Amino acid sequence: MYLEDLPIGQHITCGSFSLSAADIIDFAVKYDPQPWHLDDALARETYFQGLCASGLHSQAAAIGLMVRAIQGVAIVAGGALNEARFLAPVRPDQRYEVTANWSETRPSTRNAARGVAVIDIVACDAAGVVVMQAGVTYVVSRRPVAA
Repeated sequence: MYLEDLPIGQHITCGSFSLSAADIIDFAVKYDPQPWHLDDALARETYFQGLCASGLHSQAAAIGLMVRAIQGVAIVAGGALNEARFLAPVRPDQRYEVTANWSETRPSTRNAARGVAVIDIVACDAAGVVVMQAGVTYVVSRRPVAA
């Protein structure tokens, strides 16, 4: 799929993820060593009232699913991670559904063979509560012009 083929607003089902307590703690030790990501007992004493995944970890899990769901798109490169919002804690061993939709496409002003496309990502818990929103801006190839 080229830039011109991307369906603005169409719902893309990306799949679901679940993070174990061990996954959450391992990620936190390496990348985000906050007490609410490292130890359930300590986390109970915080605003989060229990162990929860780093927003970075949640975002990585959701983006990984989204990338697999759009494998057929002629992506040249990632251009930006757009504003991420972490709206509710991602808890161990709970399932989160990820969906996405293309929200914007535009031709490049510098290279006629490419354009820019923005995809918005949402992760929801089993009750449908949005726990995370983010966006990614990609550089995407345009449909080749016949010679």
